[in-house]
Amino acid sequence: MMARDQPVAGPAAAARPPERTAAIHHVPHRLLAAATGGLLALGLALAACSRQDSAQLGTSAPASGPGRAGGPADAPDEVDGMWVLRDVPYAPVSPAQRLDLYRPAPPPTAGAAHDGSGLPVVITIHGGAFALGDKHDDLPVVRALVRAGYAVASLNYRLSGEARFPAAVQDVKAAVRWVRAHAADHGLDPDRIAASGASAGAYLAVMLGTTPGVAMYDDPALGNPGVSSAVQAVVDFYGPVNFGSMDDQVRANERCAASDAGHGRPDSPESRFLGRTVAAVPQLVRVASPLNYLGRAPLPPFLIEHGDIDCTVPHRQSLELADALRAAGAPAVDVTIVPGAGHGGAFPTAERMPAVLAFLDRTLGH
Repeated sequence: MMARDQPVAGPAAAARPPERTAAIHHVPHRLLAAATGGLLALGLALAACSRQDSAQLGTSAPASGPGRAGGPADAPDEVDGMWVLRDVPYAPVSPAQRLDLYRPAPPPTAGAAHDGSGLPVVITIHGGAFALGDKHDDLPVVRALVRAGYAVASLNYRLSGEARFPAAVQDVKAAVRWVRAHAADHGLDPDRIAASGASAGAYLAVMLGTTPGVAMYDDPALGNPGVSSAVQAVVDFYGPVNFGSMDDQVRANERCAASDAGHGRPDSPESRFLGRTVAAVPQLVRVASPLNYLGRAPLPPFLIEHGDIDCTVPHRQSLELADALRAAGAPAVDVTIVPGAGHGGAFPTAERMPAVLAFLDRTLGH
């Protein structure tokens, strides 16, 4: 049986003793500091700026007809044993705010009686340095989830070239609200929703898990105000969580080059995501970190996966998150550091999917 926080055999793993990565047992309870009133005011101002960014780019979706949020979409298609409803608008501000909804069986017909046995849902969030990518990038993970009996909502969201932080966080929150508000229409269970992502998408999934009830991220202009955006489980594949500590953690990994420590530069993905240079705005970096919100509300279970030769997002980001989650009283924090695994395509996602499915089955009761 695999021990929590112990490395597992991965690609190009050397015959070396397992690295001790983090404490296995729950650490004594302590709460991280909540954001100050000044930080909240900064966050609210940023939220207003993110709406202005999209408006200035002229990216508003139609206010009525097939493009309106929650409005009618094309009939579902059956593809590769999955039923998919494509490009459903979950919010009205940007054409990027679309999701594909997958099911393992045909959706319920309009007007059909609902017996309360809706499918559990996994929200999948693509990566791409906050600047690139598309919901179709997650298809291998989507297929594995659907074949295991889950519904999947695979998202696009506003990228850093369109809108700065916190727009992407607000988008994934709006998508969760849309799924929950329309669960009965699509045969879904609104009380069993998990979030999963890789890299930048994992950051957004972790933000979903750590910020329930944080007003600056639930933008009512994006639809379904008053509906909860909380999730019941989080799957984090090698996501960043503290932009301010990434460079030091890269330098601490002898398998990474000095040139990999560039997250504080003005042109880094994280700086472009924030709209400011990471190294120059520690207060904004704190606001953008999911660690900043721990201790405010109950947390869901977390599954965290990372490779120990990841020089894009250092694996110590995941250890930093795991320690903070345990300190804040998260009910379960399962961490696997895979020896010899890197970032993106250099991480053995397919090999790790059985562990992901076991975690989801356990936490969502599937």
